[in-house]
Amino acid sequence: MMLKTDYREGGAGNLVDYIQRDREQDAGATVDLRNPAGRELSDPEVNRFVDKSREFGFQRHMIVSPDPTGQYSPEEVRANTRDFMNSEFAQQPTTDYVYGVHRDTEFPHAHIAATGERAELEMDREDIRQLREQAATAYEEPSRTRDPTTAARDAPDDIGRVVDEEAREQYHEAELSLNPEAEKALKRTTEKSQQKDVGQPTAEKASDERQTETLSERREELRDDDAEVALEPEADPERKRGWWQ
Repeated sequence: MMLKTDYREGGAGNLVDYIQRDREQDAGATVDLRNPAGRELSDPEVNRFVDKSREFGFQRHMIVSPDPTGQYSPEEVRANTRDFMNSEFAQQPTTDYVYGVHRDTEFPHAHIAATGERAELEMDREDIRQLREQAATAYEEPSRTRDPTTAARDAPDDIGRVVDEEAREQYHEAELSLNPEAEKALKRTTEKSQQKDVGQPTAEKASDERQTETLSERREELRDDDAEVALEPEADPERKRGWWQ
């Protein structure tokens, strides 16, 4: 399970735009954005969420990316993410969130935009570690997943499900910063990894799962306390148009 998160000051307009954009289709296509009840939101409802995030002046971005060897469907990612988020945040009085599932890679994953009082959404490294464990539980990892060496041996025609861990981590870090070129970087890294692995024994391809720290967690290692470092404020507070338009 990879769970990455960071926060920004200001409204969540750019983040919501990033989550909604369907990168497999044309620039005008959108990903369904849903509320904690699992209901798809209308454009006015999405705008109200963005307005709320501006009022709080605080947004948190979370990426929940289950192990690709579990072969989770987009529908399962949607349902499990909602269950996980509601179990962790439903009791917080001001926290609200919306989420969408990206299926433009071979491993469907969820993006979450949350807002509320800062005290409810601030996290240190231990908080993030516990969130990752709870997300893994919601997705029934590791019982649902397989060892990468076994997956590659048993399903050679489905090798796309055995995604290079380093490439996936770099991809999600790029997504965390709302980089629109993240998919291209993932494709290049994956192709390079597959070319390198051709002809090598499967056992040599296996590696221990890396600690998937967020960018903010890494910065914390250089600090004496556990306080997170905020990213830059949202560049387009008015959000009159999507950044891809």
